[in-house]
Amino acid sequence: MVTVLGTSMVLFTVIYAEKKGWVDKSKVRVIMQVGMNVGILGSLLYFLYTLSSFLPFL
Repeated sequence: MVTVLGTSMVLFTVIYAEKKGWVDKSKVRVIMQVGMNVGILGSLLYFLYTLSSFLPFL
């Protein structure tokens, strides 16, 4: 829950900064893409870690 709230706060801050003109759209796009990729990778690694407790050969 804390992770979801923290991520939402970061994304809304980036959107707010883009609306105010503090950062340009290309930087926002890169930040969003990197954030999504890191989130997907983290979820996959957590899934494999959880799976390894059930399957000793992993």
